Amino acid sequence: MRYKVKYKLCYYAIAFALGVLLSMTENVYASARKEVRQGNNLYKKEKYEKALEKYRDARIDSPESKQVHFNLANSLYKMGKYEEAMEEYEKSTYSKDTELQAKAYYNMGNSFYKQGKLPEAILYYKKVLEINSDDEDSKYNIEYTQKKIKEMMDKQKGQQDQQQQQQQQQKQGEEEQEDEKKGKEGEEDKKEEEQQAQKKEDEKKEGEMSEEDAERILNALADDEKEAQKERRKAIKRSGI
Repeated sequence: MRYKVKYKLCYYAIAFALGVLLSMTENVYASARKEVRQGNNLYKKEKYEKALEKYRDARIDSPESKQVHFNLANSLYKMGKYEEAMEEYEKSTYSKDTELQAKAYYNMGNSFYKQGKLPEAILYYKKVLEINSDDEDSKYNIEYTQKKIKEMMDKQKGQQDQQQQQQQQQKQGEEEQEDEKKGKEGEEDKKEEEQQAQKKEDEKKEGEMSEEDAERILNALADDEKEAQKERRKAIKRSGI
């Protein structure tokens, strides 16, 4: 009998504990649902920070709820905290609800797009199509993002071409300036050479005697010689020789 009594007491204790646990779990889930509802109302009013607080409280009460992670991520996204939002969206993708998975992937694609990571955005839009091939928003976003990538590449190429053209023009201008400089230096050298040559010519002319000057000197010498001969003859006559 004692064993039976013990058994019954143990059974009742377990049943009571389970009842308490279920009651607590129900209370926790009820609290989480209430916080989610409050968060949703605040989110609709665009009070994203306050909504975030409610969703975080709900996450404490129900950490495994993929919907809570998704709602929390949406508030972070609206606040521009894209990296934090993607962490919460990532947790939502483990949901058994394929529709919630698709929404999480779609919003992750948007988060990448907002950060300028366009190839990654396309990757996550394609993940949506793997779940729902008829999702028109994802198809549109893929096409739109691909056009954006092409525009950016064309713009970048145009900037590179313009930069190369500017570099070529600059190089050509530098070469022209160098040629002009060399030309001026050549003219100056030539002018200096001409000046040196003229100087030498002038010095040479100073050392030389013109024909006219030579003729005048010769004539003067001849006159002097004639005068000297006259003087000698006069001297001879006076001496009686």
